[in-house]
Amino acid sequence: MMKLKLLFVFVGVIMLQKSVSAQQSLLPDISPAYLDKLIDIAKQNYPAVRANQFKVEEAQANVTKANISYLDVFSVSYIYQPNGFSGINTNNGTTTGSSSYNYFNGIQAGITFNLGAFFEKPSEVKVAKKELAIAGDQQAEYLLTLINNVKKRYYTYMQDIANLKLISQSTIDAQEVFASEKHRFEKGEVTFEEYNRAQLSLTQSYQQKILAESTVLIAKADLEELLGEKLEDVR
Repeated sequence: MMKLKLLFVFVGVIMLQKSVSAQQSLLPDISPAYLDKLIDIAKQNYPAVRANQFKVEEAQANVTKANISYLDVFSVSYIYQPNGFSGINTNNGTTTGSSSYNYFNGIQAGITFNLGAFFEKPSEVKVAKKELAIAGDQQAEYLLTLINNVKKRYYTYMQDIANLKLISQSTIDAQEVFASEKHRFEKGEVTFEEYNRAQLSLTQSYQQKILAESTVLIAKADLEELLGEKLEDVR
């Protein structure tokens, strides 16, 4: 029995050493260049970014409209009077249809200036520029939030992958221990309780591996939600 306990301790140490050597740190697996690519893809594809950009472009167009609207204070009008027709009789000053002499033959044009509208334009331009600044700030703020979320979900995804590697290695070790215990049990070298304990440990390893795989898939889906495409399609 003492030898058996020592064997379990020895096997446990070996399993721990294998797991530690399999994944000692997460940082070497993190790729800043790949992360930057994911951030660029999220900026291009995420619907809210495009919606906010449309608001910025719309606000910019409104500033242009406000600047151009200064021309609205001027209005041009004209009157066309055909030659040979007069609505004024130079003899008695009454309006007739006779073809007497007319001082206003041809086209007469004029320009009017709306002073009240002119004084309103600076405030309209100022409001349009403020709306543009607000739209730009909102877009910038959202991009910062999006970048932060992409980073968090990428780090979580990589963490879950590293954890899955550890658990997968532990499962392999548990399989080896169970195979050894099964062989020894069949030879009558260990009790059924000891054999059953190894079998239970293997079952728990399988359960942990399934849970870790599910966690990786969920983290991957969360990251792809921000990207708008599959990670497999990222080049």
